[in-house]
Amino acid sequence: MELKQKVRKLFRNNDNKEILNKGFSFFVLRVGGLFAGYLFTYFIAKEYGASEVGLVSLCFTLIMCISIFGRLGIDVNLIPYFSNTQNQDDSGLFLKVLGKAFILSSILALIIFLLKSTISVKLFNKPQLEPYIFWTALTIPLWTVILVCAGLFRSFKKNTLFAFFNNPGRFLATLLALLLFFLYCKDEELIAIKAHFYGVLALAIVSMVLAIKQFKCLELSSKANSWKFIKEAFPMMLSGVIIVFLGWADTFVLGIYETDDTIGVYNVALKIAALTSFSLQAINSILAPKIAKSYQEGDVKQLKEMIKFATNTNFIITVIVVTLIFLTHSFLLGLFGPEFISGATLLFLLCIGQLVNSLSGSVGLIMQMTGLQKVYQNIVLIALLINIILNFILTPKYGAIGAAIATIISMAFWNIYSAIYLKRKKNIISYFKL
Repeated sequence: MELKQKVRKLFRNNDNKEILNKGFSFFVLRVGGLFAGYLFTYFIAKEYGASEVGLVSLCFTLIMCISIFGRLGIDVNLIPYFSNTQNQDDSGLFLKVLGKAFILSSILALIIFLLKSTISVKLFNKPQLEPYIFWTALTIPLWTVILVCAGLFRSFKKNTLFAFFNNPGRFLATLLALLLFFLYCKDEELIAIKAHFYGVLALAIVSMVLAIKQFKCLELSSKANSWKFIKEAFPMMLSGVIIVFLGWADTFVLGIYETDDTIGVYNVALKIAALTSFSLQAINSILAPKIAKSYQEGDVKQLKEMIKFATNTNFIITVIVVTLIFLTHSFLLGLFGPEFISGATLLFLLCIGQLVNSLSGSVGLIMQMTGLQKVYQNIVLIALLINIILNFILTPKYGAIGAAIATIISMAFWNIYSAIYLKRKKNIISYFKL
């Protein structure tokens, strides 16, 4: 009876209800995005093989790594800024920082294009990658625009829009473009990467239109200094850069030492392991503005209750998902082709890493929303150094298994250390605790 009363009390809480309801919407869209991403990867694997999957994965790595620099942490810093109701009509600030992000990301894309031969031949030793770089460079500023607009939706608690543009929209639009290519110009070269570009282009236009509609009145002037805003966002950008590199360093190093086929198998294992992180992403999508608001208002009790509820809910869901993946791993990997079944050990290792991540809770989000963004930046920087060092030590010797182990160790350090820091410095328990 006591347990039932505790459960009822949890679900009577309006914040907990909102976290679950909007988090579930995000989860559904994220699963839809993953399914679209799987369809894209499945189609490419079946039509062109693991080698093509590997080349496209390297292009996606470049897009994700470069665009994080281009958006300058703006997408994250929009959350605390627009969580303040007094700032919600400030369209001028949004347009100014978006313009700066687009210009910077375009410059970075131009540099990538000019260095296409160096990147393809000297860095990855894959001359066949060079023609892909042109379409990769064109995509970078567009993806930056989409993520900044998604950050605005998140700050306004438009969780469905944030969820759609943050991931599923990209692959849904890409699949549509891919279908059109196959219907009208099947013999076209580089179909996969071209379809991705056109899908992102369409998505960028739609996201901009919807972002502008969030404001009652569109003005170019702002009461806030856009350069000061970007300065405040800078530690968040650095943390974001480091986390993206943490997520893609293994693929990057594999690109140097391993074949396209190995990269393709590793990428598929990563995609399946990503299922375990969906509940955390879903909960974080609505938790961020709530933590920012509670922290600004000094409501520490409410802050801690929300974090505890979110962490415990996420960990239970993650354990269930990991168990299901372990039981069905052969079937899941085999969907992409018989050559992908060899990624079973990789999949197990990556799932273990995600389980540690879930156990520690939303440490990065909590630190960034409670004024500890610089501390968090330093923690993930150390984790990145650990990741890079271990990748270059283990990958040449153990291949993809070494890359997976390097990822797990660095992820465990970053999450566990952050959870300990939050407990000692803020008396916030972010980790799973009944």
